[in-house]
Amino acid sequence: MSTLGASSPPDVSVPAAAPDGYGYDVGRPDPRGPGSMGQALPPRPRRRRPWVRWALFALSFLALAGGAVLLYLFVILPLGFGTSLVAFTAALVPVAIVFSAVWWIDRYTPQPRISLIYAFIWGAVGSVALAFVIGGPFTSWISPSEPSEITASFLGAVVQAPIIEESMKSAGLIGLLIWGRRYIAGPIDGVVYAALIGGGFAFTENILYFGNSFHQAQAAGEVDTFWQTFMLRGLLSPFAHVSFTSLCGLGLGIAAERRSLMLYFGLGIGGLSLGMILHAVWNGSAFFLPVDPENPIGGFLRYYLTIQVPIFVLLAAIVLFLRLRERRILRRRLSEYGRAGWFAPSEVDMLVAMGRRRRAEHWAGRHGAIARMAMRSLIRAAIELGMQRHSAMHGKVTARTRQRERELLERITADRRLIGSLTAPVVRR
Repeated sequence: MSTLGASSPPDVSVPAAAPDGYGYDVGRPDPRGPGSMGQALPPRPRRRRPWVRWALFALSFLALAGGAVLLYLFVILPLGFGTSLVAFTAALVPVAIVFSAVWWIDRYTPQPRISLIYAFIWGAVGSVALAFVIGGPFTSWISPSEPSEITASFLGAVVQAPIIEESMKSAGLIGLLIWGRRYIAGPIDGVVYAALIGGGFAFTENILYFGNSFHQAQAAGEVDTFWQTFMLRGLLSPFAHVSFTSLCGLGLGIAAERRSLMLYFGLGIGGLSLGMILHAVWNGSAFFLPVDPENPIGGFLRYYLTIQVPIFVLLAAIVLFLRLRERRILRRRLSEYGRAGWFAPSEVDMLVAMGRRRRAEHWAGRHGAIARMAMRSLIRAAIELGMQRHSAMHGKVTARTRQRERELLERITADRRLIGSLTAPVVRR
């Protein structure tokens, strides 16, 4: 860890006879190193209006807050305070499971907290409110003039819900792309934001389902109905909406990494369509599964184990593969900067390993909170630097890209000097 305290780039020169040349995990020498992206050009003078972005952020959150108030007044409040409290408490269980999974996926290349909060609020408030407003007219439009009760239920569950709900949830991903490409820059980013949006949507939906089932349990004088609903929605399928929306997030993330406008449309619509299909299959199973009066939940469990579990395992395997791929990308790109003198091999090893990052922060923390914050800033800047370089290599390098690279390198240098000044002994021993 001593190399992190240096105030200048480490000396990475080694004898020419070394078998790997430098000791970095890069297959071939790259004498130009980061310079292959070109020199940073002076930014064009432009009038900066940071208040405009903050005003738009504030208006967005105010709109979502207004939607939350309307949902509470017209949807949740009619359930009653006691029922709403029970339903809210029960809905915390599946959303906690989703949060744990998202935290594990996101902790390697963490996203800004404000954007993560926005994604969850959009799923829990914005997409739900829009689904309520648009869902009813859409169902009336696709329904025959005098539909039977079973026909209306089928069209609402298998056609309207997948199309409207998945479209409204995916609109939050489009909003993040409009705010800036730095929010969704790769597949993992898209999956993380999509999972939070899907988890937020399921959180509000679960409150409604748990509240209605609690009312039914009170009317019937037994709690079996409530606990069955809790087991099916809260324990067996907390990742249902997460999985549906993650397919669109995965497609948009791949397109963002490749910086291709055509891929945005192709993979975005493709992932959205596949999510709609899985959503329709999930909802449609209730209409086609045989029901045993003596064991009404048995048919669902058989379907769940034979269809839904394999789908979930496949999606989990894709996410795990993306996590491992992200680690390989980060090691390779930071090794390229290491060849140019910005990182020593031991620093690259530290930056790509979660355990070593924690130990580095702990080591810096022994010298004070400021040193720990500087170490964390250095680690995050290095991660962003490596992932940005990977994204830039797949698309056109712009003046803004080169300027951002320079800013990150300057930030890393400043953090190094700060850590060195706080951790080096004042008096020579």
